[in-house]
Amino acid sequence: MLRVLTLASLVLPSLALACDGGACTTVGDGQLQWDASLRLRGMYYAPTRFGVGAGDDGYGLLRALASTSFAQGDWQAKLQLGTHAERGKAGGPGRTDRGALDVQQAYWRWAGAGMHVQLGRQEAGYGSSRLLSVRDGPNIRLAFDGARVGWQGRLGALDLMALRPVENRPGAFDDRGERGAHLLGAYATTAKGAGISQWDLYLLDYRREGARFAAGSGTERRQTLGARWFGQSGALDWNTELVAQGGELRAVTGDLDIRAWTLATDTGWRWSALPLQPRLGLKADIASGDADPGDGRLGTFNALFPKSAYFSEASLLAPANLMDLQPTLALRLHEAVTTELGVQLAWKHRRADAVYTTPAPLAALPGSAGGARRIGTQYKSETRWQVNDHWQWQLQLAWVDAGPALTQAGGRDTLFASIVGAWQW
Repeated sequence: MLRVLTLASLVLPSLALACDGGACTTVGDGQLQWDASLRLRGMYYAPTRFGVGAGDDGYGLLRALASTSFAQGDWQAKLQLGTHAERGKAGGPGRTDRGALDVQQAYWRWAGAGMHVQLGRQEAGYGSSRLLSVRDGPNIRLAFDGARVGWQGRLGALDLMALRPVENRPGAFDDRGERGAHLLGAYATTAKGAGISQWDLYLLDYRREGARFAAGSGTERRQTLGARWFGQSGALDWNTELVAQGGELRAVTGDLDIRAWTLATDTGWRWSALPLQPRLGLKADIASGDADPGDGRLGTFNALFPKSAYFSEASLLAPANLMDLQPTLALRLHEAVTTELGVQLAWKHRRADAVYTTPAPLAALPGSAGGARRIGTQYKSETRWQVNDHWQWQLQLAWVDAGPALTQAGGRDTLFASIVGAWQW
């Protein structure tokens, strides 16, 4: 931890000097821009993974990122370096917790005449981050190696992508594209125009080795077709996403045909004229599960590369074989302070399938297949304080009242607490 803090103290001031106290400077006909960020996060689970093979755990995380970009005419080049540290985690750091100095992003981008090309290591977040996100919750954000080509016009925007997720490794400058994995696809968004709503349409081809489901393990090849309808009209806002998946899991015990789907909604109403500007919302999700492990089909939905805080910042449940209802209440306590309170009622979609946990790729909770369907009830509170343009603090709390689907696997009630301090320059 001291080594990382020392590195951050050396790098960040040097960036400020290069820009003479600002964020950018002119070099010839181009513009050189610098930015940096630092995040400290303390986390506590009592217990981890609902107590299935694990106990209480409290630890600290540090993320330091510094980047520079140079733009001239129609093209831009960006380099972002990151170093990540973990302290005190039981059993040692996970794969997204710790990494020595490495390249987080390094890409070249050209844009002109409504078209853009981006090549290299890059982050890729789309839509509501249900399937493609930058994964900001874990210490190391998600990046890809590859290429994206896009067009933007009167009707909307279209991106084509050929990407490989980056495998985080503990040494310096040793991260690489994950072998045996890829993401190919197209993502389109309609222009807002004069309407009150928009559509996202996308088609994705996903492959990875070592996939693990209750029905079997092996190499997963999955095609995803999705549509998202979202917008706002006065006090009402909505975000609805429907996804269908097909493909194949080549398992040791025999190949399985993939037939999976999900439907997710988030609808809310805000009273802007009232004190605290309350927004009352309702989230409802169904992510399909596998009905019969022996029928030659895999019905478990895979959210590919979702945000870890899919249901709450506790990141305990993954959107697979799950049904849930989550009423929420968001309040603005002050110009700089917001909070959201919520309750999640969760069940397994298919009794025969398992309960799945984060982080991605999916991991089935041992002993949770079969038996009861009710997973439990989660109570959450998430508060943000935007101190100024550079500093933000977050306090995140959650309590899970374990249901029979968890207790039959040896799980129990779980407390989660997290405090985050984030600085951006």
